[in-house]
Amino acid sequence: MIFFRRLFLTVAKYRYRTVLLITTAYILINAEIMRILEPKTFDSTSHAIWWILTTMTTVGYGDVYPTTLLGRIWAMFIVYTAGIGLFGVVIGMIVDAVTQYKRMKEEGRMTFRGKNHYVIIGWTAKSKNTIKELFLGDDKTEIVLIDELERTPYEHERFLYIQGSPTDEDTLRRAKIENSKAVLLFAPDGIEHPDLADGKTLLTASSIERYDEGTEKNIYTIAEILNERHVGNFKHVKIDEFILSHESVSNLMAKSAQTKGASHLFTQLLSRQEGEGGSDLWEVEVRKDWKTYGDAYESLKEKGAQLIADRSDLNILKKWNEPIDKEARLFIICDKNTYQSL
Repeated sequence: MIFFRRLFLTVAKYRYRTVLLITTAYILINAEIMRILEPKTFDSTSHAIWWILTTMTTVGYGDVYPTTLLGRIWAMFIVYTAGIGLFGVVIGMIVDAVTQYKRMKEEGRMTFRGKNHYVIIGWTAKSKNTIKELFLGDDKTEIVLIDELERTPYEHERFLYIQGSPTDEDTLRRAKIENSKAVLLFAPDGIEHPDLADGKTLLTASSIERYDEGTEKNIYTIAEILNERHVGNFKHVKIDEFILSHESVSNLMAKSAQTKGASHLFTQLLSRQEGEGGSDLWEVEVRKDWKTYGDAYESLKEKGAQLIADRSDLNILKKWNEPIDKEARLFIICDKNTYQSL
């Protein structure tokens, strides 16, 4: 028994694949031996494997069992010498693997393996709301958060936290930003001075650009800027879109004062939650039978959708008879059911 105890302790030190290989070989060899010793009881190797598995796991259905003396002696050897202990090691490994996976996920030490996801850089109140909106917009959306927190700040089956500095190339690689739909940089909380906050965002944007140069992808980057005067400082780095944080709120306040109720319109278009059951902003693909913007407008109108823009151009009516641009990105307003039917 001391020999087998040492054997189990030694086996437990090996990698999981080795232990599983040894366990599989142990079961197959003994199943074949039992089939030879008990040909009347076990008519096939698979039948013997069934008996070994139910016996070694102490389930013991009793539907089949060895009847000869030699078969019973060998059965005791299988079960009491190595069988239970070996299965104990396997079960322990499974439990340990699950625990380790959960711990690594909580601590942000995992690597994302998918693609077409969104990468959020910086955990703030705004980024938290953005994550919720992205999940509301699509039930298949996957999101990766990069920050330097000790543990994940958010729990969701399609959310992965990666701990590390966004200026570190290894962190960006673990987040697979080159395979993402977009990277969203949020102005850091805890930095009161806008110059310092935008400076950190600029450093992160430069790191992403340097990382992008080593890939064949075109990483779409959106950055939150606190001070509009800093936009010019970002011209030497690749930022596809700027979100002017403070100015956006100020402009919305002014627009609401001039046109009462305007804030409700913008809120509904910006928020999936606010727009639930109502109209939202969506992007549609250009169809081959749409030759002009007027064709697209009328076709979408018949299905209950309103064409409002091509990229940032809102003058669709003025372009009624113009052919649709090859690089057009058409945006519509409609409810979710209408959009899904398009």
